[in-house]
Amino acid sequence: MDEVVSRRGVEPAHRSRPRTVSVNRSVARSLRLLLDVAHGSESLTFAEFQARHKLPKATLHKLLATLESMNFLRRDLATGKYSIGVAALEFSAGYAAGPDDLPTILAPVMQRLVSECKETIHLGVVYGGEEVMLQRLDPPNQIVRVGAHIARRHPAYATAGGLASMALSTDNAFLDSLPAEFPPRTKNTVKTPAELLARLVEVREKGYAIDLEEAYDGVRCVGVAAAVPPWPTVHISFTLPLQRASMERLRALAKPLMAAAKEIEKILQVTPPRA
Repeated sequence: MDEVVSRRGVEPAHRSRPRTVSVNRSVARSLRLLLDVAHGSESLTFAEFQARHKLPKATLHKLLATLESMNFLRRDLATGKYSIGVAALEFSAGYAAGPDDLPTILAPVMQRLVSECKETIHLGVVYGGEEVMLQRLDPPNQIVRVGAHIARRHPAYATAGGLASMALSTDNAFLDSLPAEFPPRTKNTVKTPAELLARLVEVREKGYAIDLEEAYDGVRCVGVAAAVPPWPTVHISFTLPLQRASMERLRALAKPLMAAAKEIEKILQVTPPRA
């Protein structure tokens, strides 16, 4: 057998040598920028990108503008910070998945909301008239926050997320399983199916639901839902202690939630559910 001499000694001549790969610098730089955002817990500014990647300003500006124009990055107009865009999320979501994968699939959307709004967020679904929490994310530096509720169940009619999910229902068949009078969670909880129906009409008109200490005293929430059959209807909601939860604050938080619901719809539309 023929042999060749290498730095590692004598090797068979037929053994394949490492292939030299030609890397496109612009593509590689763009992917590094995306990975930097994806692996971090905070959105990044132009200056932070430049400090980390040591790129010329003109080059970095062109790369970020390209990624933003193709929806791989999303830039907040108020802060100038960049976060993962819906196109990148579509890539990560483009595989067969089931309802148990929803926290992983939607985590980037939730992480961005927490980073931008500095409040605790929950992901949940409604099952059998109850809200089931699937995931909770807290802002890292928020000292005053509500207690953890993951895997706990609450009556859907008493929570912002539950109300938002029920409001997307095409019929009111779920009311048949509810009692004539609802067990109150607090003095503010809706008490009858008639009150609930009126509340759902209001939620449909606004596009979001607000919970004013209806599940827990001292806790307020604002939530939105997204429905993409055959996926279960999912909802995301901010949960705040009363001292930070003025009506003005809750309405302001509804805006990024509604924008995120549109992103969630796009992600689930391109994610094939597991058979």
